Amino acid sequence: MIRNVSRILTTTAPRTAAAFARTVPALASRTMAACPRASPARLSAVSAVSIRTLSTSTPLRGNGSVDSDLSHTLSEEIDYEAKQAAEEGEPEFIQAFTNKTGFKIKSQIGDNRVVMVKQFGSETITVSFDVSEILNVDDPIADISVYRENEEGDAVKEAERKAEDTPEDFPICFTATFAKPGAPVLHMELECEEGEIGVDHMKFLPDEESAIAGTTEKDWARRQVYCGPIYGQLSDDLKENIDEFLAERNVDTALTLFMQDFIEFKEQGEYLNWLKNFKKFIEA
Repeated sequence: MIRNVSRILTTTAPRTAAAFARTVPALASRTMAACPRASPARLSAVSAVSIRTLSTSTPLRGNGSVDSDLSHTLSEEIDYEAKQAAEEGEPEFIQAFTNKTGFKIKSQIGDNRVVMVKQFGSETITVSFDVSEILNVDDPIADISVYRENEEGDAVKEAERKAEDTPEDFPICFTATFAKPGAPVLHMELECEEGEIGVDHMKFLPDEESAIAGTTEKDWARRQVYCGPIYGQLSDDLKENIDEFLAERNVDTALTLFMQDFIEFKEQGEYLNWLKNFKKFIEA
């Protein structure tokens, strides 16, 4: 069922004037005697040493002393991730989902945005989401007291194992656009969590490009359009019909679960690409 989502001095006793007057000349005299003025020749020598030190302490060509070690570590990490990816291959859940729903997935390495498109009669349905949504995942291992010195080693390992085996669920903000000839485009801004879909905004745009283009200009233009009524204030019958409208077009619980799985899958590929780019930068 679609639900409405709300947008989560110490002071010291003063000296007497007489005591202060006696103290200051004595201090000033000792200070001046202890710090004689440096001769011009001495200053010149110090300056020369400083210049030579600065000119020879800066690494040439941007190569730091740890670059070689860093490159080696990156190579090992790349080899490990590449091996894992080769062994796993493309997950079966992707093919199963596309066969069942008719969605075609558009995803490129280096691009956070994922776009899925399908036809439903005369309608073109476009669903878009971002791989960075995985940042919403809470790390269960971070909640384990693994750094306590008095913690039993076996207990920590068991807690970590259970945390790793627990499937993660995280909220995802996404959009669904419905376009058909001769009609304004319905653009919905949605959020899903624990299998439920919430409606943030429902707005109508003049054309499909205005609705789905990922440019800053188009996004700004979309923000200027009336966002629709507060969803929770709609009648129950209308909300139920909208729920059925989305479900009939495969914008449902199955889609939300697929997006979570696909985000985790794509993030691994993006991480491997990030490692390769990091290595290229270090070795350049």
